[in-house]
Amino acid sequence: MKARPSLIDVRLVSHSFTTDHEPVWALDTIDLSIKQGEFVSILGPSGCGKSTLVRIIAGLLPHQTGDVVVDGGSANAARESKTFALVPQQPALLPWRTVSANARLLLDINSKGPSQDSRIDDLLDEVGLREFANALPHQLSGGMLQRVALVRAFAMQAPVLLLDEPFASLDELTRADMRDLLLRLWERHQSTAVFVTHSISEAVLLSDRVVVMSGRPGKIIAIAMIDLPRPRRAAMEDSDEFTSTVKQLRTLLRGTAPS
Repeated sequence: MKARPSLIDVRLVSHSFTTDHEPVWALDTIDLSIKQGEFVSILGPSGCGKSTLVRIIAGLLPHQTGDVVVDGGSANAARESKTFALVPQQPALLPWRTVSANARLLLDINSKGPSQDSRIDDLLDEVGLREFANALPHQLSGGMLQRVALVRAFAMQAPVLLLDEPFASLDELTRADMRDLLLRLWERHQSTAVFVTHSISEAVLLSDRVVVMSGRPGKIIAIAMIDLPRPRRAAMEDSDEFTSTVKQLRTLLRGTAPS
């Protein structure tokens, strides 16, 4: 099988912010390559710089040392050319726009014409929201709001999907449904995905590789290959192989080498 090319290269990137006139290092010499079409999760404790790393990749945050290359160019150039679609922790829908209008918000901002309406309709149908196309955000549940955010991101057809803990505020049942939905969308649309999470089982179910980070300043302490077969569904979480992989990652997060 032909090796997939590298799409994102983070080369020895460090980042600090200033508090009380003193620098606080959030990331320390991060070195990571992500291949085209990969699903990579970033896993680590709170405050280790996971979201900071995603914002640096997206060209939304500067870094003090190192370099970020996306598809052969800079992160800023990739952002300007609409290489990225970002799904944040909160759906951030506009309360006066309908579900359909919120779903096509990024298309409107980027002057994509009405010819994309059928794509929005298809995506809303795919996530089970077609009948809510004319509803307003206050009429939806938390899970439905986040489904709109996913549609908004996938509608852009961006090569890279950046997901910053998009399911963190959801209850466990809704979160499980959203994981399954994301898998189905990603399998169909085949974008490169970078997913930030605190959940070990979530990272294992979704990912080709899991990047495990230490506490602040965030360093990569391990990159684990997830060899579970695809397509993946929630039932796989009951398998011995899944349970074993979760245990290995939990051991890594505790800072102890697997026995």
